[in-house]
Amino acid sequence: MLPKMNDKFAAFIEPARHSRGGLSLALILLLLFYAVFMAKILLFIVLLDVVLLGVDFPSAFVILITSLTDPTTPRDTIIGLSTFCAMLGAVWITTLILRRQNLCALVGPGPVLRNFGIAVLATVPIVLISFGLSLWFGEVHPNLSLGIWLVWMLPALPLLLIQVSSEELIFRGYFLQELAVRFKSRWVWIIVPSIFFGFLHHDPIRMGSNALLIVIVTIFFSIVATDVTVRTGNLGAAIGLHFINNLQSMMLLSLDGTPNGLSFYVTYTHVLDETSVRTMILSNLSFFAVAYFTYLLVIRSRERTLV
Repeated sequence: MLPKMNDKFAAFIEPARHSRGGLSLALILLLLFYAVFMAKILLFIVLLDVVLLGVDFPSAFVILITSLTDPTTPRDTIIGLSTFCAMLGAVWITTLILRRQNLCALVGPGPVLRNFGIAVLATVPIVLISFGLSLWFGEVHPNLSLGIWLVWMLPALPLLLIQVSSEELIFRGYFLQELAVRFKSRWVWIIVPSIFFGFLHHDPIRMGSNALLIVIVTIFFSIVATDVTVRTGNLGAAIGLHFINNLQSMMLLSLDGTPNGLSFYVTYTHVLDETSVRTMILSNLSFFAVAYFTYLLVIRSRERTLV
């Protein structure tokens, strides 16, 4: 059942009532500032390679493009994650211009950090069980040694938090708020952003016939993230669920043939084995559904305790 309007969510969307521009203008500004910030980040990375690696500018540019299109090393993945700073900057500037508000207006009121922590703690056991079963059945092999992996987690985890936060700020923050104050129908402000979010993950070149399935699974995740945002009145839980989901798929256990430069373990199954990959996607979906319902049980238990 789709989540309903409530007092917490009404307070969450209130900042959108002070917006001075429409959704079209917001989208244009987001894309514009994203391009500007992205260009600056990429230029900085190229110049850094010129200085540190001692290569010329064209060679540094080729290295950068290779890192972004085929991230097979920890450095490549770090570079890819760093580009999400452009998305964070874009939504920040857009919110300042159109609302004269900071990012706190998109995050929402209330115990954001507590909701983040509850979501993380409630779902980590499910992730560890899933990972443990993969190890038990011998479906995976090490990709990085524990020591190297832990060192790379120092820059990776903050960048991962930026990645998931920037996506939540845009889709479950800005656009969800804007649609919810304009339309009474839950189908509009829940489903529309989720569909856009899902198709941004459409990758037929890498995923082949499973590309549409990935979109459907991502739409389901987006609806779940919207649900917990409506329930709690802020983005804390959505960011927490998103963080653990991406941590599992990008840095704990990755599918061979996908960006796995920072992954602790990698599957023996390659992304080109579409039948096996389809089974893995559905299995991961079931584990995520269990994690979601576990989170709901935890927050309902807390609510009964507080009452």
